[in-house]
Amino acid sequence: MKKNKPEIRFKGFEEEWEDMEATHIFRTNDDRNHPNLPVLSASQEFGMIIREDLGFKVQHNKDNEVGYKRVVPGQFVIHLRSFQGGFAHSSIEGITSPAYTIIEFLNMEKQDDIYWKYVLTSKDFIKRLETVTYGIRDGRSISFEDFSELGFQVPPVEEQRKIGTLLTTLDKLIRKLELKLEKLRNIKQALLNQMFTNVNRGGYTVPSIRFKNYNDNWQMKPLRLIANKHSVSNHNIHNQNLLSLSYGKIKRKDISSDKGLLPASFDTYQIVKDGVIVMRFTDLQNDQKSLRVGLAKEEGIISPAYVCISMKDTTKSAFLYQELHYYDAVLKQFYKMGDGMRQTLSYTDIEAMPLAIPNPREQQDIVDFYDELDSYITKCETKLFKTRTMKQSLLQKMFA
Repeated sequence: MKKNKPEIRFKGFEEEWEDMEATHIFRTNDDRNHPNLPVLSASQEFGMIIREDLGFKVQHNKDNEVGYKRVVPGQFVIHLRSFQGGFAHSSIEGITSPAYTIIEFLNMEKQDDIYWKYVLTSKDFIKRLETVTYGIRDGRSISFEDFSELGFQVPPVEEQRKIGTLLTTLDKLIRKLELKLEKLRNIKQALLNQMFTNVNRGGYTVPSIRFKNYNDNWQMKPLRLIANKHSVSNHNIHNQNLLSLSYGKIKRKDISSDKGLLPASFDTYQIVKDGVIVMRFTDLQNDQKSLRVGLAKEEGIISPAYVCISMKDTTKSAFLYQELHYYDAVLKQFYKMGDGMRQTLSYTDIEAMPLAIPNPREQQDIVDFYDELDSYITKCETKLFKTRTMKQSLLQKMFA
């Protein structure tokens, strides 16, 4: 029997991983007549969860619950969403649909369910499932007979436990970072709302919150008095620093990359510099989630499909960016300007937009505050990305 070793592993483990077919690891379990147990639903992300915790009621005949299958901690449920994986781990006891298949270990002492939770939800496993499933209209049904023929490289149970503990720790850290990032974003949105709602929508000349020692009114000005349309062609200049607007941030893009659609020539692209505000007003009605306003912090070239503006008075571009970000992220104003029908906007469509402008010193204080808050958000995003990447790399090197 062929044996293998993973690309990376914990110290102290030298034993090779054993090649085993699923039929020598799992068996089915069909235990019914437990109508008093809570009804569970299958979730690829969270495993088996109590149906009532989903937040909505699923209509079903309670008289049929006597025929539902019992699930206990440590078992797995094969449900019908194999395009997502189709295997849900259970850490709770309950009953679930008789259409699902319940599987458990042949020998509990030689297998760790937490380790197998990660194996059976890994991208590599989901891809391999495609070879043993057959198509139905909205997914693929999975039979235990077909699954049982799949092969796995199986480590000793002690190593399984260490791997499961590590991946669980990473998942907890990822969840903690996700919650922190969500909280920071909500704080920023709430502050933007309080700062700009009064002066932009409430008809007042002062914001509802502001820094101390500022009492003068904010001035309402149309965009055309604050900023010019910025349009500097890259024709015959050949700037090679390619930039792109992604999720509200201006990011560098590899000009030599074959990923995504790139033109044969960048002569039609426009040159932007530090302080230019970039807005994407395409695909308005089909995409209502993307952040459409970004602030350039270096010189480069960017798609001619973007609307770019630069300051013409004493207004600071970093302040105007935050106000336009409020219009975009909080009010979703640009979608509304499309009247639910138009897919694009131009500078002409937004040049009359009224904007509330404080004096330059107050602008700078606001910019400094949001720069610091944005820095916290960026650091959290970076740490979350690195942790997710680390987990994915570990999964690939251990399970591929």
